[in-house]
Amino acid sequence: MKHLLLIIGLITMTQWGFSQNQNAKADDVGRIALTTVVPQQIAGMPKQAESMLKNKLSQVATKNGMGGSATNPQFILTANVAIVTKDITPTAPPMIAYNLEVTFYVADYVNKIKYSSATVAIKGVGQNEEKAYISAIKNINVGAPALKACIEEGKTKIIEYYNSKCDFIIKEAKTLADTKKFGEAIYKLTSIPDVCKECYMKAMDNVKPIYQMYMDDKCNKDLAKARTAWGGSLTYDGAVEAQSYMAGITPDAKCYKEAQDLIKEIKAKVFADQKKEWEFQLMVYKDGVDLQKQMIDAYKEVNIAYANNQPDVVYDVTFLW
Repeated sequence: MKHLLLIIGLITMTQWGFSQNQNAKADDVGRIALTTVVPQQIAGMPKQAESMLKNKLSQVATKNGMGGSATNPQFILTANVAIVTKDITPTAPPMIAYNLEVTFYVADYVNKIKYSSATVAIKGVGQNEEKAYISAIKNINVGAPALKACIEEGKTKIIEYYNSKCDFIIKEAKTLADTKKFGEAIYKLTSIPDVCKECYMKAMDNVKPIYQMYMDDKCNKDLAKARTAWGGSLTYDGAVEAQSYMAGITPDAKCYKEAQDLIKEIKAKVFADQKKEWEFQLMVYKDGVDLQKQMIDAYKEVNIAYANNQPDVVYDVTFLW
């Protein structure tokens, strides 16, 4: 347990240094990333224009400090496109000319709340409707002041959300942990951006016991599997199978000592019966600065495992327009 507390302490001190100012400074809000969404409900949009609009949304987010890999799909950046006019140019050959309006939205998808929006006008010309539409999407200026203001307002609303809902989020995470949904609980707490200083610090404090519960539960399950594998064989092959289950047992897990005892038992039995050396050692934490990285990596592994097991979200953002 002392290892865990030391590791969390290192993380907390490091993050505290980054999180002294609760205001939305450029370097702070960059830690909040938006999930970019191209709605399936945009009327008249050619298929080939969808990927281009997706790229534009990503560029807008990155340009304004909200790019990167979003850990929380709750907060989205999306857009709707409306055809204002469609004309045929008096040229030889004739061309299609579009005037479009693209409205960008920053929103809370889970609670169906629009945080901010901005509309930009664009034009495009092409040999046919599809090419004209794509030409217009290409002309979106991702650095437009209106888009910058939209993102800034959205950032502020997201920070306000975490600051106002902090106790509820932590309580929900604890409830999830009580029902052994440790991955979801840790995911929920570690999704809180550190720019929300007070809430972030509370979340980090509450991650400690939940992560300990997760490690203890995982250890018990892995050790049970190892004992079954070994007990059903009592051979070198059984030892190797048991080893595969115990490889992830960490020093701070409550059953760590029991796992060490099982290893000693297996080693003695294998050597006595088969005169074979079976070399295996449980995981140990390295000393020094590596402790911080090891725990951060451990959190990431839990988050990645949880996120990878979630179904893809099919976004219906028609509540925005």
